[in-house]
Amino acid sequence: MSLSELPVVWANYVSIAGFLFLAVLVWSIPRDLIYQDSKDDAGWRDIRWWATVLIAAQLVLYSIFT
Repeated sequence: MSLSELPVVWANYVSIAGFLFLAVLVWSIPRDLIYQDSKDDAGWRDIRWWATVLIAAQLVLYSIFT
């Protein structure tokens, strides 16, 4: 069985799994490293939250078209 024989929906599943893996990697970054050169520890400076919002948006899109 080759990859071309798999249903197209599997590409969406693989993409969703990739985004979930990326979310895990993003949250594995230590908080101290993110705030290392910042002037304060404001929550909006935590790039992990911004990345999570973008990943969630992608997951919503992929789940709609699955």
